[in-house]
Amino acid sequence: MAIPAEHQSLNNQQPRIAISSLQPGDTHETVARVLRARFNFDTHVINERDPVSIAMAVRDSQALVLVGAPTVENMQSPAIEEAISSMIPVVALCAEFGDSQDAPAGISFVLDPQLGPEHLATALSALIARQREIQRLQLDKATAMRFSGGLRNQIDNIQEELQLAASVQQEFLPRILPSLGGIASAALWRPAAYVSGDIYNVMRLDEHHLGLFVTDAVGHGVPAALLTLVISRSLQTKEIRDNSYRILSPSEALSRVNADMITRAGITTRFATAIYAVIDTRNRQLTVASAGHLPMLRISAGGKCEAIPTVGGLLGVFDDETFTEEVITLCPGDKILFYTDGFEQAFPELGQEPSAPRLPNRRYLDVFNEFASTANSHEFIENINRRLDEESQDFPQIDDLTLLCASWTAI
Repeated sequence: MAIPAEHQSLNNQQPRIAISSLQPGDTHETVARVLRARFNFDTHVINERDPVSIAMAVRDSQALVLVGAPTVENMQSPAIEEAISSMIPVVALCAEFGDSQDAPAGISFVLDPQLGPEHLATALSALIARQREIQRLQLDKATAMRFSGGLRNQIDNIQEELQLAASVQQEFLPRILPSLGGIASAALWRPAAYVSGDIYNVMRLDEHHLGLFVTDAVGHGVPAALLTLVISRSLQTKEIRDNSYRILSPSEALSRVNADMITRAGITTRFATAIYAVIDTRNRQLTVASAGHLPMLRISAGGKCEAIPTVGGLLGVFDDETFTEEVITLCPGDKILFYTDGFEQAFPELGQEPSAPRLPNRRYLDVFNEFASTANSHEFIENINRRLDEESQDFPQIDDLTLLCASWTAI
């Protein structure tokens, strides 16, 4: 039998073959001579007793030929163990196995010696050719593992940076919301990921005025979070002149934020919505202005929910944008709500599948109305938080959520 043409090129490369015997006699030396003389293999007969020398001889070979039947006992020999660990093909010359599937694990091929040396040479040539492909795949795997390790490190670094960014952003949130003149407030702030494109603030402007502010940067992730920090820092609530000050109206405060964003605008323009209100606790007058934001909601002591719309474009678009104001007088037990558009997708339509695209809806208004009769802003926020927790068991949060509730608790 001749060696197939696709393997004949191996003849000129003198593949190195290690040959070991699993039985008494010198048959393995005869096999080595035949392979060397007739098929131009570089054969090495393993007669060493030193395990290290045996392992090195096998490691330098492209295949290992075992003369005799492999058993559980002799499978633990240094030659076989080294070949298996180095993924070197092993051919067993024996007649004991009728089917190669019966051979112990690690034996690549079982060949009956009666078939002649041509069959052995062909089997070795095929296994060696296959081994080259295996080695190439092993190299590719090792390269991929190195890249995977580097990518894993980069991901870990990114996660650490995002966690740090989240901590920094939380530092910009008020730790304690001030109460003044019977007006108390509470807030809900739930980022969809590490950082949020929403931010809020409640400020004591002086002994009679409270400022309430919510902004929502267009977009998600770190760029949106950074923009919220810029906006919150650029919000001016008072103008100081000599020894006196003037509290800026909501429309004027938003106009100055808008002008600052226009000035800072670079190649990539960033937009945001915002709503700002000032409460005069002496007469319970609330003045509110909005920049493209969802309208403020007013919930009366009786549970009636009313939207207070205002007119104004997005921040960071037009430098001459104007923001209209609305003035209302609060009554005992009133609650006012400022929220971001994440609530439009926070409560999916009834019967919707969790995997279905979530379209904006007004179900959040039903949830707000459900808890409209709560006694104060803290209870209201706790109830909304609990409902969001229940909803998240089936529907993961897909957008940042911010809800600021202020209530007049004086009766």
